[in-house]
Amino acid sequence: MTVWQLAVAMIATLTAVVSTATAQGGDVEVQLEHFGVGSAFRPGDVVAIRLSLTSSLDEATQCWVQWEVPNAEGDIAEYGRSVTLNPGTPAPIWLYAPILPQASAQTIWTIRVFEERDGRRRRELGGKRIAASATGQVDINAGMIAVIGRARMGLDDYATPRGPWNRANPPGAHEGVRIVSGIGPREMPDRWEGLKAFEAVVWSDALPQELRVDAAGALREYIRRGGHLVITLPQAGNPWELGTVGRSYFDDLLPLQAPRKDEAVRLSELVAVLSKSQRVLRDIELSIRVFKEIGGEFDAIGNHYEPLIALPDGRVIAVQRTFGFGRITILGIDLSSQQLASMGLPQADAFWNRVLGRRADTPRPNELLAMENTDPRLLARGSGNRVTIGDSRLFYKNSKPVEAGGRLLGAFLLFAAYLVIAGPGGFFLLKQQGYVKHSWVAFAATAGLFTAIAWGGARIFRQHGTELLHVTFLDHVARPLSDSSIDEPQFQRATCWSSLYSPGYGDVRISIDSDPQQRDLLLSWAAPEKVAERFPNVDRYRVDVGKAPADYDIPIRATATQLYAQWLGALDPDWGGMLRVDPDDPIRVEPDPATGDMRLAGSITHDLPGPLTDVRVIWVGNERADWLSYARNGDAELPWTDPPRDRGRNMLNAGHMWALSARDPWYSGTPLSLTSFDPSGQTALVGNIYKRYIGDYEKDTLLGSGMGGSRSSMNPGRQRLFIEMLSMFHQLTPPKYHRGGNKDPKTAVLSRKLGRELDLSAWFTRPCLIIIGYLEESPCPVPLRVDGKAPKSEGLTVVRWIYPLPLVEDELRGAASQR
Repeated sequence: MTVWQLAVAMIATLTAVVSTATAQGGDVEVQLEHFGVGSAFRPGDVVAIRLSLTSSLDEATQCWVQWEVPNAEGDIAEYGRSVTLNPGTPAPIWLYAPILPQASAQTIWTIRVFEERDGRRRRELGGKRIAASATGQVDINAGMIAVIGRARMGLDDYATPRGPWNRANPPGAHEGVRIVSGIGPREMPDRWEGLKAFEAVVWSDALPQELRVDAAGALREYIRRGGHLVITLPQAGNPWELGTVGRSYFDDLLPLQAPRKDEAVRLSELVAVLSKSQRVLRDIELSIRVFKEIGGEFDAIGNHYEPLIALPDGRVIAVQRTFGFGRITILGIDLSSQQLASMGLPQADAFWNRVLGRRADTPRPNELLAMENTDPRLLARGSGNRVTIGDSRLFYKNSKPVEAGGRLLGAFLLFAAYLVIAGPGGFFLLKQQGYVKHSWVAFAATAGLFTAIAWGGARIFRQHGTELLHVTFLDHVARPLSDSSIDEPQFQRATCWSSLYSPGYGDVRISIDSDPQQRDLLLSWAAPEKVAERFPNVDRYRVDVGKAPADYDIPIRATATQLYAQWLGALDPDWGGMLRVDPDDPIRVEPDPATGDMRLAGSITHDLPGPLTDVRVIWVGNERADWLSYARNGDAELPWTDPPRDRGRNMLNAGHMWALSARDPWYSGTPLSLTSFDPSGQTALVGNIYKRYIGDYEKDTLLGSGMGGSRSSMNPGRQRLFIEMLSMFHQLTPPKYHRGGNKDPKTAVLSRKLGRELDLSAWFTRPCLIIIGYLEESPCPVPLRVDGKAPKSEGLTVVRWIYPLPLVEDELRGAASQR
């Protein structure tokens, strides 16, 4: 950069600062209402902010409001949208942007408002410097659950408890959770990415009628793309209009028939599913909603819902359905009841684990204190081996290792040859020929020659075309051949981390060729563990979050730009197809003719653009774990649970896991017979999850899984191991917090800064088949475009295929009756 260019850049920056500062008291007043939905945000994620804009102009004015957010390269992204402001009338507006992992509650952000005419910004009307609340920042390693309403319904058990446990993570879980409660329906965002950070949205005691139509659309899209909406029904009234048509934004997704209302139900009849204790403090009476009687005649389940939780007598009090890649759960017990809350009900590990697809214990401070006071040897003291499985090492791709290594080797050999010829080698030849007096001339000539070679080589081997290197997760939820009633389109979902290289300097147009009505995302992303490397010349670009957050211009400088995409749509046939079931040999569960044990049967083929390698096949069965109970000493109930190893199988559902031989890829068009997977061997899901993913990290060694190397390295084997762990994060073996002797148990505590959207744990609560495999050196399945054209792309595609299996309802009643 020249001195003149530097001076111009400084003057421009100063002018922008002065104009923004001057606009603080301009024609439009800006107020920050929420930084993050519920005023909570997690760095490194998409964050929604809600502003209130009030105009003092004399007439209605079309305006553009923008939030200025730095990206990984140091450029300023202007995330904004158009809005019409009427004089004196406050206008709420939502903006959405990905913030850097290094951002915090101390970060100062700039909001600017411009008059807009003919789609172009004109004079500046106002602005404001904003910052988040000091209490609003969520740790990058923590999860988030939103609660619509005030009642928290026992979900606080997932946070790190106080008392004798002073570690960063909860005692029985790999990560803590921030419960973001008190969100009103009118405070819900109007675009789905505003909810993206939340594992689940739990609707407690708020009125759904207060939800705006745009917020309802955002909530629907959040569910369809993998989110989870949980609705707890009140004891009185029918605010969700169950059983009616045309009176709710969600009537097509809710049960078509209202559940039965059972009055005067004793708490002792419900405690089996709400608590780890068999005792009740007060056997109060409650009204509950019943969706079905297993083994009886009453059945109000419809619209693709299935029973999720049943009482010991067979009354179904929770149902669930899938919608796209997400799910909706409806609870027939009013968990927002103050009577239940006063008795500490429900307990999260007793009730919510089944609803949310979690496996960890959630001991409360009083339970930990009881363990400590009874015997100090009961509670572990150490924090275990901490392992980060979700960070940029999994997804960061800057160049092809082979090509980059070849170029580096060529440069090294060229430099070595220059040192030899320009140094001792050249001097030796000159001395042999008697031309030592010309050594400086020879040196200059050699330097000029090698400079020309280096320059020419750089020109020849420089990348001339646009190229995309990617790691993409391609998901598909298959529709059983027997189910023809669902009219939803069979879309695929792709989550992609990529590195885009475009030669030259200037602006390029990046976009996703989205299907109509799809709101896909295309965002900048940065490595959480690295400080962003910034260019000296800061550039700006504009993203219209009101219209198309996946179609805009970005500045490029002949370097790699890191992009994150989430896409929902149908695969381009030219790319390939997905896994498919043979209609003449459908997937089913049937008894083995030889042993009588249940096994999988059926055939699957695929139309992917290459062979699948390192294939994992997971069968989640119908057999359920017993409901969690406190330990017992004879007839006495102890105020803590037994260690998981003493409770037998402690996954929500039993299952099996198999692996195809790494030397035997699954080629396109080749049938895979499910009868070849024998469930009688060492295939139990709970044991294989421990052995493959946890055991070596508990021992602080990586030898057993063939990973090798140090913790900081990332070879292909460990990358695939971590990818699978992220795919079942909440079903991984939890950390051990029971001591049971004089020494702490060896345990591992896992964390993730990236990849939360990859978790498939909710599928482990119901029977299904999950297949995970890898497409190496494959083109990117996301229809990314650069200046309207598909760039050359290559990378790793992780294929994850899910096939729902029939539910055996008697297993629900059997598990609850074991109490």
